[in-house]
This record gives sequence, C-alpha cells and structure tokens, in this order.
Amino acid sequence: MKFLIANLVFISLSLSQVGDSLFQLGNYYYENQQYKKAVICFEQLEENFTHEYLYLNLGNSYYRTSELGNAVWAYEKAYSISPRDQDIIYNLNFVRSQLKDKIIQPDFFLIFSLYKSVLNKITILDIIIFSGLLFFSISIFYLVNAYLFVYKMIKTIFNYTIIIALACLILISFDKYFSISEINEGIIITSSVNVRSAPIERGENIIFRIHEGTKTKISISEPDWYEIILLDGKKGWIKNKNMRKL
Repeated sequence: MKFLIANLVFISLSLSQVGDSLFQLGNYYYENQQYKKAVICFEQLEENFTHEYLYLNLGNSYYRTSELGNAVWAYEKAYSISPRDQDIIYNLNFVRSQLKDKIIQPDFFLIFSLYKSVLNKITILDIIIFSGLLFFSISIFYLVNAYLFVYKMIKTIFNYTIIIALACLILISFDKYFSISEINEGIIITSSVNVRSAPIERGENIIFRIHEGTKTKISISEPDWYEIILLDGKKGWIKNKNMRKL
C-alpha cells in the first residue's frame, strides 16, 4: 500500500487551518499505527472537505483496520476527483484484487470501451483547459490570417479540424456532465449481504449473495432498501445499511 502524506502547504489551498490540524493529526495516528483513530480524524474532516489526498489516506487507514468495503469507497472517491493519480489507481486496484466477488463486466465494442476509458480519465478541469486552448488557437490563427497570407488549403484543413474538435469537445462535455450528475452508485461495506427478489426479508426470496467491497449501481431507493444492479446485469434488493453511497 502507498500512503501519501500530502504537503500541508499545498493542501491548505482547500482546507482551513482547523482542517490542516486534523489532517496532520490523522497522519500522526497513521504513522504510529493507531489506524482507528486515524479513521476518526479523516472521517470527521470528510464531513466538510473534499480532497483526493484526504480520501487516499482515509482509504489506507480503513485498509489497515481490515475494512475493505470502506477502503474501496474511499479510494473510489479519490479516483473520482483525480482519475490519473498513480497512487490512487495502484491502491484501488490492490484492494480490489483482495475482494471475494470478481464480477466481470460484459464486453463492449472496442471503440466504445476505449471512449469510456478516456472519458473516465478526463476531469471537468481538463475540459475547461482544453476549451481555453482550443479557442486561443482559433484566435491566434485568425489573427495571423488577418495580417499574413495563409494558403487556402491550410485554412480549409484548419477549419475542418476546428469543427471536428468542437464537436468532440461538446460531446465529451455533455457526456461527462451527465455521467457525473447521474452517478447513483455505492460500495458494499458489510462482510456479506443477501440480495433479495423484493424489499422484504423472507428466507425464500434470497436470490444471490455479494460481499464487502462490491461496487453496484442503485436503480431504486425505498425506505431502508436499495434495488441494486451489478456490473454483470444481476439485480435485486438489499438493506441500505449495508451500502455506502459514492
């Protein structure tokens, strides 16, 4: 496992002075192998702040207390903020390799799979930066064209490139927005859960069982119950106390 003690000067950009102190205290407990106390500090901090380093260290602390479900939850939260961070990716994959349930997602078309892979690695900030660079490039090109001679073929190629780039940017922006706004997923945090055919506890309506750390989609929410859908398409009902929403 990779434990990251973030530079407090850097993290103070998003955390208050009280937050810095609590984050530092959590790191102190972790370094001294007082992992449950570290969890308490990081969880208290998470109530008011969001930062990839916070979730990374929270996940590490949960892992040391053998709470794999909560560890996966924390790493997933960190990954959603910084999907290209190698420490987060390593720790998330490491913990996933120790889970009991190995649910394999059905294969999709190669192009679709590649697109989804790229989309998952892109953040909203990346889209904003790319948009700024694209419009800056357009401005520079037409400024140069206004004062210098530019071959017609070059202008044609540039115009078509810009149209394609803008179309891709719009597609990715909307897709990313809806993928974020419509997230309704969770992580199983109890050792094992009976999945039922209906939101009622009867012995005969158990259809399968899932274990700690499994990631699922939530399709319907009812008082005390979630209807969940697994990556392989299986679905059923579980008590919501067994899951932590992302």
